[in-house]
Amino acid sequence: MSPGRLFILLLAVGLIHAGPGRADPVTDRIYPAPRAPLKVDDLVAPAEAISVRTRDGLDLRGIATPGLPDRPVLLVLHGNASSARDAIDWFAPAIDEGYGVVAADYRGYSANPGEPSEPGLAADADAFLSYARTLAGDRPVWIVGHSLGGGVAMSLAERDVPDVLVTIGTFTRLRDMVSGLTRAMVPDAYRNLDRARTGTAPWFLIHGLADDVVPASHGQALHALAGEAGRTGASFPIVGEGHRPSGTIILRILEAVRLLPPGAAPSPASVPDPVKVIPFGQSTPLPAG
Repeated sequence: MSPGRLFILLLAVGLIHAGPGRADPVTDRIYPAPRAPLKVDDLVAPAEAISVRTRDGLDLRGIATPGLPDRPVLLVLHGNASSARDAIDWFAPAIDEGYGVVAADYRGYSANPGEPSEPGLAADADAFLSYARTLAGDRPVWIVGHSLGGGVAMSLAERDVPDVLVTIGTFTRLRDMVSGLTRAMVPDAYRNLDRARTGTAPWFLIHGLADDVVPASHGQALHALAGEAGRTGASFPIVGEGHRPSGTIILRILEAVRLLPPGAAPSPASVPDPVKVIPFGQSTPLPAG
């Protein structure tokens, strides 16, 4: 059983069993946080552990690497059962290509203080974005969110508009990930379908068509809403890829976006064969030729 299906099953049938150290069993299943301290002892310089302070006074650890002067800095907001170290390992191809990366970790994750919630993760994202902007200097800052982190990213991009927003495997809203009476028990909304209409940052939406955690239909719905709102950007559906597409493919998409002339649609020739390109406002992929 996939981690996502297990999460949904636990949420649906395990609500009476509280997780260790948690007063709210539903929250425990929305945020199955790794509890072990962030693994940083084998990081290769210039990547290093960092610390940020949130507006409510929490000191959170993450990982950052500065990148090259001619590449953007990516603020990476990971999914619900992941960590900053997972993000650094996943984005290793982008780091090797010279992208700066600030990998955030949330409250309650990787031995960070606090307990996760939608408002709490928003505060955490604000603090890490401030660090990313300082690290970037005059360089562009892109916000990249995966899965649950896509919801954190879309909210953050409305409060503090980045040069580019990228979401990977992101759902329409958290309650759409569960069914029946369980929906009413989910305390956090992450209403990405609303922010798909109202956001202003150029947005590039990545979704594996074989995603068995967040079905590709969620990406298709977000794409349609962005098109209706006249947003700048495009979707990159990836044939044969699941919830966590290859880091090498992600890099190729990032490069296609970075090299995109102002106002132009991404070219199918700029991405590898499994990736399709559908500009917002269109419903079919651009022809490969």
